[in-house]
Amino acid sequence: MRYTSRTSPIEIPACNSGHNAGPYMMPMTKRPSWKWSTIVEAWRWRGPVVFFLLVLREICRPLVYWHVFYIFQIDLTRQPVPKPYANEKIDVKICPGAEDPDKAKAEIVAMGQLEPAEVDLRFERGDTAAVAYLDGKPTGYAWMSFTSGVVKLAFDVTWIAGLGESIRYDYFVLPEWRGRRIFSCLHSAIVVCARDRGIIRTFASVSMLNRQSLSLVKHQQRTAVMKVTLVNLRGLNRTFQKAAGAPFESRFLKQG
Repeated sequence: MRYTSRTSPIEIPACNSGHNAGPYMMPMTKRPSWKWSTIVEAWRWRGPVVFFLLVLREICRPLVYWHVFYIFQIDLTRQPVPKPYANEKIDVKICPGAEDPDKAKAEIVAMGQLEPAEVDLRFERGDTAAVAYLDGKPTGYAWMSFTSGVVKLAFDVTWIAGLGESIRYDYFVLPEWRGRRIFSCLHSAIVVCARDRGIIRTFASVSMLNRQSLSLVKHQQRTAVMKVTLVNLRGLNRTFQKAAGAPFESRFLKQG
C-alpha cells in the first residue's frame, strides 16, 4: 500500500488477508435515511442485537436520543503506527497534497456522505483527509483535525485538540467495498500523517454500537482511555453527559 504525503511517498507494510473492520461512528453531515437497503446493510454489519438497539434509539428520537462512545488515544512517542492488514494493494493519498485538490474534493463528495460546502469548510480550517483507492477507484476516506471546538462528537459537544494533538474522525468506506479491510489502511495512513506533522497524541471515538470498529481496536490490543455517555432531551433541548476514565472537560467542550 502506498501512502502519499504532502512531500514524499512513504511505503506502509503490506496487509494480510481478512475483513474490513468498518467505519468509526462519527457524526456525519447527512443523517442516514432508513431505506430498505440501509436496513439490510445495518443488519448485515451490526448483527441482530445491535440492530435492535439502533432501531429502538430511532423510535425514541422525537423525545430522547443517546450515544455512548469509547475514546481511544495513540501516543506516538510510545506506540507504533498501526499496521494495515488488507490482502489487496490499497493506495491511500493524503489531501490536500501535491495532486489536484479539486479532484480529491469531487471524489469525496461523490461517495455521497458530505456536501461540497462541508468538504471546503474542512480543508479551509486545515483538516486533512486520507482517501483510499482500489484499482484506481476511490473507496473510502478518513479525516483528521488539529483545531479545538470544530469536530463534533455529538449534539453540542466538540473535541478539544491541544498542542501536538489531533482528532481522527469521520471514517467511511463505501458499502460495496466493505469486508476488505480498507479501513485498516486508512487508519494506518492517517496516523502516519499525524506522526509526520509532529503530532504527539491523536484521538478518536468509537460508538459502543459499532462492533466492527471495536473489533479493529481489539485486534490492535488498544484500551479506551475514556467512556463518554451523552443523552439529549429533545423537548428541553438539553444534553447531559457522563464521563469515565478522565474528566469530561479535559477532552471536550460543551456549547451553550
